Amino acid sequence: MVLDCDGTLVDTQTHWDRACAAVCARHGVALDDVDRLALIGLHLTELGRALGRLVGRPAEHAALARQVGQLVADSLAEGVSAMPGAAEFVARLSTSRPLAVVSNSPRGAVLQHLEHVGLADAFELVLGSDDVERPKPAPDLYRAACERLRVTPGRAVAVEDSAIGVRSARAAGLYVVAVAPSPGAALTGDALCTTLADPDLLRSLTGRHAARTPVVDGHPWARPGTSGPEPGRIRMPVS
Repeated sequence: MVLDCDGTLVDTQTHWDRACAAVCARHGVALDDVDRLALIGLHLTELGRALGRLVGRPAEHAALARQVGQLVADSLAEGVSAMPGAAEFVARLSTSRPLAVVSNSPRGAVLQHLEHVGLADAFELVLGSDDVERPKPAPDLYRAACERLRVTPGRAVAVEDSAIGVRSARAAGLYVVAVAPSPGAALTGDALCTTLADPDLLRSLTGRHAARTPVVDGHPWARPGTSGPEPGRIRMPVS
């Protein structure tokens, strides 16, 4: 299983949201929910470009990225917390399968966040944007994680909270659980939930029936005529 970090395991996304809103406000632009959701999961370079378009200063994208990065760094210095359900989710699953983290943040920052919330030791592998040539939404991070874990992408599960991350995992060939705490997120994973604390999600991953999920049309989780389980009826394999 391969998980995103920011907004999935660790509550860093609120820091990014505030920083982006502050930078936009400096240029007289109010960041609405539609634009805020579109920024989630972007690598810092692409985030600067997106902000440049939003505030009408595309040529200043690098400076905008630096401003956001500094605001986030200052905010994160106060500490981060785990997302609801993340600690139990990771603890329950780490005993039955290899876990990895892939993030559009630098690996050092990801490790620092995971250590701060006490989750770092649960993962066999942590990869950041500096470990691949192309960050998400390219599939490189997920492909690299599967290769390092010696798991074929078609037998792996990704857990993501952003459209950028979902695109990356799907392009790599993983089955995607989308965690969408905000109704406006409108994520389109193969399975959907609003939190890692969802009891149906944990039961489907740790219950005895999880190992007996049939293979349909070459995919171990799909039912005939579907691309995966319906929300609330999440079924995934033990890998």
